[in-house]
Amino acid sequence: MADPTTVDRLLPGDHVCWTFDDHERHLRALVRFLRKGLEHHQKVLYFTDTFLPPAFLAAAQAYGAEVRQPLHAGQLHVTTAEESFLSGGSFEPERALNGWTAAIDQARTEGYAGLRVAADMGWTVRPLVDMDELTWYEAQANQIFSAGYAMALCCYDRRLFTHAELERISAAHPGAARAGAGSDEEWDPLLRIRRTPDGLSLDGAADRTNHDALAAVLGPLAAEVTSGAPVVIDVAGLAFADVAAARLLAGVVAAGRGRVLLRGPRPALTELLALVDSLHAPRASRDRIQAAEGTPA
Repeated sequence: MADPTTVDRLLPGDHVCWTFDDHERHLRALVRFLRKGLEHHQKVLYFTDTFLPPAFLAAAQAYGAEVRQPLHAGQLHVTTAEESFLSGGSFEPERALNGWTAAIDQARTEGYAGLRVAADMGWTVRPLVDMDELTWYEAQANQIFSAGYAMALCCYDRRLFTHAELERISAAHPGAARAGAGSDEEWDPLLRIRRTPDGLSLDGAADRTNHDALAAVLGPLAAEVTSGAPVVIDVAGLAFADVAAARLLAGVVAAGRGRVLLRGPRPALTELLALVDSLHAPRASRDRIQAAEGTPA
């Protein structure tokens, strides 16, 4: 499983699939995640499906995390899947997404520096949860978390899911911490997606392991184009993109009809975009890619 210390590397805006197969190490990771959020004056939510809330809180206290005062003040909330994701009797993706938006608005109103969420996702193996709906929900959630105020640690017990299911779930997250992650070397989410004042920034690597997450955020960009300034996708920090990621980027540039620009593509990405563009997109979109290279940061 991923080393518990991997959670120390998460930043506001991250949305990570964190897999585990050992409850003790999972507990250690959760406590580290919780304690850091409390220290940084973030609101902390934990939706448990692995531990009963009183047992988790007692264990967190025993591990050195002071939880009594944050609970009393409302900075910390620990609840179950039945009281959150399944509160309506079934999983409704749109309702869950609206819930994140409401939770972020509330945390902002209460003056917190951010919102930190950990969610045990074992409840998703129940018959009332559809895998297609789950992966759609996880992908769409990136539109919310990429705003950079909230972060989410989605905890999947590898013993409950097939390899194929975990692959699908992981692809809906920009980054995944799988077995061995962070144990002997530093670990960061593979891709970081952030909204910016003029559009979007991408840092890291985009490939099949986070394809659905990237697609969900890029898809609506063309619709945001107005008569004002163009939407800019800053890819200067994108160290690698596979062909599928390049197709997504070229596609949104083409759909923007000259109002979606790519800023700072590295030479390898520029070549790949030109190749994809020549095969699949209108020639005019290639001009938008080249023009954005000179767009000032």
